[in-house]
Amino acid sequence: MPGLPVSKKQLDKLGDRLRDSQEPAPADLDLLEEVLAAYDEALQEVTAMLRDRGFRPTSRVKTTGTIVEKLRRERSSSLKTIQDLAGARVVLDADLDEQDALVRDFCEHLGTLGCTHQVIDRRASPRSGYRAVHVVAKVADGLPVEVQFRTEPQDMWAQFFERLADAWGRQIRYGGAPDPHPRGEEMTELKRHIVEEIVGVSAQIDDLERAVVDAKIKFYQAPGTQHVDLNGSDDDVPADLQALRSNYRQAVEMRRRATEVIRTAFARMADLAEREG
Repeated sequence: MPGLPVSKKQLDKLGDRLRDSQEPAPADLDLLEEVLAAYDEALQEVTAMLRDRGFRPTSRVKTTGTIVEKLRRERSSSLKTIQDLAGARVVLDADLDEQDALVRDFCEHLGTLGCTHQVIDRRASPRSGYRAVHVVAKVADGLPVEVQFRTEPQDMWAQFFERLADAWGRQIRYGGAPDPHPRGEEMTELKRHIVEEIVGVSAQIDDLERAVVDAKIKFYQAPGTQHVDLNGSDDDVPADLQALRSNYRQAVEMRRRATEVIRTAFARMADLAEREG
């Protein structure tokens, strides 16, 4: 597989020019496209690995406009250090515990192929409410490809916040204030309050997801449950353990219902925000 068309030093200089120029030179944009083509090949390699493990990834390489915007926003960053120029996303029908296990499985697979990786747990340190587990896999020529592993509730929240950022300003994804409202400061303040509330909803979703795992752990800590199917029939579980399994199922159902309510509310809010925009 061909690597980068430039050296790492030349890549940094390209990023500096893109950041500092008011209008990027056509030659620099052409060179950036060549760089992104190399990243796209690395992305295809990682995407194939994910499919081999039974995942169904979506993938993308950042656009030139998005890259220039990021370089200007994060002035300490460089093209060499941006880890998500190429990225894939996997949405998991899983709880947080299963999410960890699937990430470990993929990382072990990377190791068997001689690929290095870094795990970034955005559940432990969410950014403006965004939660997921990222694996930065380095493949051909050491090019990084970021793989986002999200549970369905995490993905639901992230997809909505992305739509809201498109309507109210991309800066809200990084803790910035939404764009001013044309009707004045009062409406602008309302938008800021809404963004804060939505970030808080992310924490509430996380609490629901953790409640499912806590209930599962309590069940399997009880004697005689190691080989019991939590989703099996009541005949599989002795009467004294049925309450523990009932607690687990209630936690799962509460997460499901809350997710659907939030999903519906988010869809309506996103439609309103986009129409307003």
